Amino acid sequence: MIKTSQKKDIFICQITEGALKLIRCLYNQKSKKTAFNALSLEPLALNADNKRIAEKLSAALKKLGYNNQPVILSLPRQYAALRYLKIPSQQPQEIERIVNLQAPHYLPYQLSELITGYQVISTDKQGYSGINMVVVHTDVVKRHLDIFREAKIREFKIVLSSYGLCNLYHYLYPEEDLPVMAVDIDSSQIELAIVSRGKLLFSRSFKLSNTHFEQDKIFIEEIEKTRNAYSKDVPGGALKKITIFGGRVSLEEFAQALKKRIDLPVEISNYNEKIGLEEALISRISHSEGSFAGLFGLGLENIPEALNLIPQNIKELSRKNSRRREYVRSALFIIGAILILMLAISKSLDNKAKYLSGLKLELNKIVKEAKPLEDIDRRLKLLENRLQKKPSGLDALFEAQGVAPANISLLSLAYEEDGEVILRGQAPELNFVLTYLAELEKSPVFKDFNIKIRYATKKNTQRGEMVEFEINCLRK
Repeated sequence: MIKTSQKKDIFICQITEGALKLIRCLYNQKSKKTAFNALSLEPLALNADNKRIAEKLSAALKKLGYNNQPVILSLPRQYAALRYLKIPSQQPQEIERIVNLQAPHYLPYQLSELITGYQVISTDKQGYSGINMVVVHTDVVKRHLDIFREAKIREFKIVLSSYGLCNLYHYLYPEEDLPVMAVDIDSSQIELAIVSRGKLLFSRSFKLSNTHFEQDKIFIEEIEKTRNAYSKDVPGGALKKITIFGGRVSLEEFAQALKKRIDLPVEISNYNEKIGLEEALISRISHSEGSFAGLFGLGLENIPEALNLIPQNIKELSRKNSRRREYVRSALFIIGAILILMLAISKSLDNKAKYLSGLKLELNKIVKEAKPLEDIDRRLKLLENRLQKKPSGLDALFEAQGVAPANISLLSLAYEEDGEVILRGQAPELNFVLTYLAELEKSPVFKDFNIKIRYATKKNTQRGEMVEFEINCLRK
């Protein structure tokens, strides 16, 4: 396979109880398309230690042609907690800080023992965001990091498996805008994900029973339990249908059991051809007990960095390395441009010298004609300096509004030529008024004014308790 700058190999793996799954895909950056070209399913002993798993992973990667390409780990759903939150911010840094503070409420550990991720589901005009928060214990992530380190994997991401299932459904049905339950049936584990418009709203997972009767019973109960929990905790709207994904297990039997007990349309997704799998891979999947649906989903769409479940120190190191690579690329580009420019200058040096000589001759001719223009320019500068000494009312209004913090509402501005400027407004707290005062004092337009707060009084308004204030600006 020939690799170019437009194409990038990516490996996606998952380590479950009893199995190691691995797929290789080729992502074309120009066309934004992914081609899946190899997969592997290796059995794992239930009590396999990290070293044994790393050996299996290394062998499987080598068989698929691994050469230090990026790896995405699909973390099984049962290892994480996922909660919907509505928070009073839309800024990524603030959202990340709030998520970190909320994490210990959902897993009973110290913040230092938890790793978090999030996805913004919705925003509103009041500045709130609806997010899905992912919380994982550091021991879970550390175990996988130890395996990756032993397998000599250097570039990687860790993403909750539910987002792979969400991506796959969105890729297959991009026009779907109503909530749908995607069901992924693996050999011993079932994952339920409720998705809408490419966003994960809710997810759960549970184990299958060994007996056929118990399987159907538990399956129906968990579907109903998930449906009820979603409708209670997430404001996403009623479900439209249920779509089933899976491996070689009898998906038709599960679908028929659902149709008898659930008042929703039920369908089985044959995604193999829709994502462009070759016949050899389709044959491998059809003879496999495990499901690769979530892994394919992680290869179909980009994963936001906010969902990368790696420790913060590794994230910071990765960001620094990325910035360093960008700096090197920029420096090489600049050096190349300078060399090309110098070569061009060298080749045309004689022509430039002749052209410069001609310019000097022309310049001497027009020196006398330029004298009157110099006088005009001098007068214009004097006039400009006079105008700049005294800011106009429009200047004062523009500057007063421009330096005002987002929480300040200006109600009026009174301006008197060579006199004073009076600003009246409202703010949620006195601190914002003091901040506004400091910004005015730093402003070049108000540098010749003495600025003071005449009064700041709390009053009840339609928007709640506000601080009404008046700021006087007296010319020095």
